[in-house]
Amino acid sequence: MTMMDTTQQRMQEAEGLAAVLDAAYAAFEGMLSVIHAVQDPASGLFAAFVMVAASAANGRNALALAPSLPKHPLLAGAAEQQPWSGEPPERVAEVVAGLSHLAAERLTQAAASAPDTGDGAACRNAAQSARDIYGMLSTGP
Repeated sequence: MTMMDTTQQRMQEAEGLAAVLDAAYAAFEGMLSVIHAVQDPASGLFAAFVMVAASAANGRNALALAPSLPKHPLLAGAAEQQPWSGEPPERVAEVVAGLSHLAAERLTQAAASAPDTGDGAACRNAAQSARDIYGMLSTGP
């Protein structure tokens, strides 16, 4: 199982605000890891990956401001996994798009129920970054 598989699963299974914030932070970090691993100036996806990396960093940074983000990751070990299994950049784009769509949904839900305005703002800002990523990489409707 790659880090991206674990990250996707964590994002799906996160319960409670702190867990969603933690999983989303890890998701943005994971996106950055796999994007950097496949960036190739000769690739047709290079420009998109550069823009996606900026949005992933923005999403991660927005979550870093959330008061309820755990100080230490709730799940250790994901960083030790291989970030990506060596598949082509097109597959990376597909996986990152799917993860960003899931993160946007979960962060939007978390923003709506966040009791702290700082958490709500962080979730909304990070959700927008995730939607931006999805929009840049999505090939579907």
